[in-house]
Amino acid sequence: MNFSINSLSSLAKLISANPNETSSLIKLVSLEVLKSLGDGKYTILLENKTLTAQSDKTLSEGSKYWSQLTQTKNESPQLSHLMKMPQILKNTQNTALQYSLKEVQALLNSKQPQTIMKQNLLEQLSTAGTKEEFSNISTLLLSLQNHTLTIPLRLQNYYSLLQIKKRYNNKSKKTQINFYAALEFLGPISGVVVLDETKVSVNLNVAFMKTKNYLEDDMKNFSHNINISILNNIEPLYNANTNSLLDIVI
Repeated sequence: MNFSINSLSSLAKLISANPNETSSLIKLVSLEVLKSLGDGKYTILLENKTLTAQSDKTLSEGSKYWSQLTQTKNESPQLSHLMKMPQILKNTQNTALQYSLKEVQALLNSKQPQTIMKQNLLEQLSTAGTKEEFSNISTLLLSLQNHTLTIPLRLQNYYSLLQIKKRYNNKSKKTQINFYAALEFLGPISGVVVLDETKVSVNLNVAFMKTKNYLEDDMKNFSHNINISILNNIEPLYNANTNSLLDIVI
């Protein structure tokens, strides 16, 4: 699988957005549900603070969510547009192997990114000092076995995840790159980069209208044709399955 960073320049630009600036503009938060209190109230962990919040949606204890949060004086914080974070994000966030944006660009620009990634993962696996670290690295290796490059990212102290899978569309006779990004400050994003001889077109799906508006403003000067749509159910290209850890082929 040979990726060119030139073909993925739009994606690289997307994930390089300043997390702190983006978070303040979109007001998207990530939270963990600690306990259900009944009547739609929950104890949540938000920015290292324990709060009581109200949600119209039934939430799962121990799970993490993206959410828009509003709060008025003398009232509990109100959660809206909640979307559950994928298990693979939680399962890999403490792995020692986390790439910077420049390192991702170098990886994707290499002739054999999958081979390089596998070598890096096997090195990490051989030195894993805990069961959790072994499981985290194993999850990334399983993703590679499923022909999906899953890259842990560290962007200005925010943990994110990028997945890429190259495919050939028999119907359109064009090569395409499917991708998924779980970004703490933008929410989940999926899409397709379609490559042909003369141009690159990018179709993005986002979960939040504020994310769509932000990206549309940020992409006005892009040379590629980029379309952004709202999609309620955005799933990873590969998600963690702890029952498959014994299926790893090294």
